[in-house]
Amino acid sequence: MPRPKRAQGVTSEIHIRLTSNEKEILHTQAQSAGLTVSEYLRRCSLNKRIHSRVSDKAVARLSSLCGLQKHLLMQIAGLPNEGTLRSELNSVLAGITATLRTIVKNDEDSE
Repeated sequence: MPRPKRAQGVTSEIHIRLTSNEKEILHTQAQSAGLTVSEYLRRCSLNKRIHSRVSDKAVARLSSLCGLQKHLLMQIAGLPNEGTLRSELNSVLAGITATLRTIVKNDEDSE
């Protein structure tokens, strides 16, 4: 996700005092969200949504793993141990799906 464009019409500044540790935490959190510190603080203070890049990457990777699992399920037809393989692949697919649901739910809860 690219960094956000500068907020339109931003003309005022607010200066705040922080400890070095607080400043470091803000920089880390803003970077994790893919935002500038200003945009991160603006969204936090105005209760706007902060979408995590980590969630996006995790969802994309887990979604691709779901597709691979489904592909494998189609490829095992006719193998001698098809039943065992199908059971194991379905178990993994269920785990991936549950993880995706958890990520999406947590993302919705944070809105």
